Amino acid sequence: MTTRTMLQRPAFHWLAAAWPYALIGLVTLLVRSPTFGNPILDFDEQLYLLVGDRMLHGHLPYVDLWDRKPVGLFALYAAIRLLGGSGIIQYQLIATACVVIAAWFVRAIVRRHMGEIPAIVAAVAYVLMLNVLHGLGGQTAIFYNALTAFAAWCACKANDANTPGRIAALALAAMLALGLAIQIKYTVIPEGIFFGCWFVWRLFAAGERLRRLLGIAIAMVLVALAPTGLALGAYALAGHLDAFLFANFTSIFLRQPFPTQVRNDQISQVVACCMALLTTAGVGLFQLRTHAHGRVYADFPLLAGWWVSAFAGFGMLGDFYDFYFLPVVLPSVILGAFALRGERRGFTFGCLLLLWPCIFIPANYFSRHQGILQTSRMVSAISPYVSGHCLYIYDGPTILYYLTNACIPTRFAFPDHLTNPIETRALGVDPVEEERRVLASQPGAIVTASRSVVPRVAPATQALVREALVRDYVLIARTPTIDRTYYIWARRDLHPGPAPLVDPRAANPQ
Repeated sequence: MTTRTMLQRPAFHWLAAAWPYALIGLVTLLVRSPTFGNPILDFDEQLYLLVGDRMLHGHLPYVDLWDRKPVGLFALYAAIRLLGGSGIIQYQLIATACVVIAAWFVRAIVRRHMGEIPAIVAAVAYVLMLNVLHGLGGQTAIFYNALTAFAAWCACKANDANTPGRIAALALAAMLALGLAIQIKYTVIPEGIFFGCWFVWRLFAAGERLRRLLGIAIAMVLVALAPTGLALGAYALAGHLDAFLFANFTSIFLRQPFPTQVRNDQISQVVACCMALLTTAGVGLFQLRTHAHGRVYADFPLLAGWWVSAFAGFGMLGDFYDFYFLPVVLPSVILGAFALRGERRGFTFGCLLLLWPCIFIPANYFSRHQGILQTSRMVSAISPYVSGHCLYIYDGPTILYYLTNACIPTRFAFPDHLTNPIETRALGVDPVEEERRVLASQPGAIVTASRSVVPRVAPATQALVREALVRDYVLIARTPTIDRTYYIWARRDLHPGPAPLVDPRAANPQ
């Protein structure tokens, strides 16, 4: 068999088409595998898994367990729990699959104008950048970025379409994806608005009649809002519409802003982590504009507008946690790929995209075994005291509620809600009164930490906890982790004999 005959075989063509997808998938798996199984990988997804699990036992978000994330996020984690196992590695694997899908779409969009190598570099850069922005596990953007990337791909395909029918089909598919993304986090709304406007413009440019264009636009809006509308309707039928509306739409506007210095520090951290990405994206945007002809002419305003709308989502909440920047990474790596033109310059910018994230890899990336061991020790210390009694995590990993299967003495299971002063007016209850009620229920065990994660701690609730610990609890375990130490307190009347540990600092929880 000649080489030419072999190259003409369908199997070889399939292999030639599949290898970039396989390579991106393998790289993603290798990059994220060191974190698999770590129960305390990050803070937020611990709550998402807890609420998802409790939903399967009849608990209702916003009513029994409070947060302001869309119910679709918790439904996603509930579905992941149905896969069996611990739920921890399962959500991390599903998150990895979403990263792979998003990276595939990054490659597909870049391939419209660039070669295979720049496309793969952009896809891998996306995977690497997630690690430095608290995207190691199951943050919201890890899931919905895959949906947003699909919508962007649909918009690019709409630029190639000449018939209104084809554009309308792509628009409705994109709006459905973005509607699902909105039910994972509302900050995707600016991107959804931009893509919606883009499809309307494409329909107009393709010669769609005004009356039909208006009908399609209304259908796009309805499709995008359908998932949220279904959630709202379900809560209305259950008699909990007020709870749904307050948590989802009202409470965010009642939060007090962080001090200016805190927000400046947050922005500085994001800029430091993403400096190479933003620089490369800026150069790529300029290069794209310089070569804006033919199909590129249509893609330039699309990609530039998407980038701007992603920044709008980043700034939507008024504070600037680094993981809020995860959606901006998606269009940034695509734009950055256009900076890879030219051998020497392209090589330099390619190295920036791929090597810069390695400088900022967080310490917990390498702490899977320690995380498993530390969590196991805390669960072992807590378990004897929460049989028939509740666990209260004043400050600590909410995964402990999940792993001990303990009852929770408050709707506000996420410690940040009662400890962070910016939340004082945004909970629908007085945090001090809620803290008093929780402590009056006499939890069997309380978890505190050596230092707070949030920049400021509410002094009134902190004082109540300190007083209760001194009066009614004994320190039974101390678990150091990478960034802080967790203290386990048992109720004094449940613990026989003297306190096994004495640590004056622990009596002053942060």
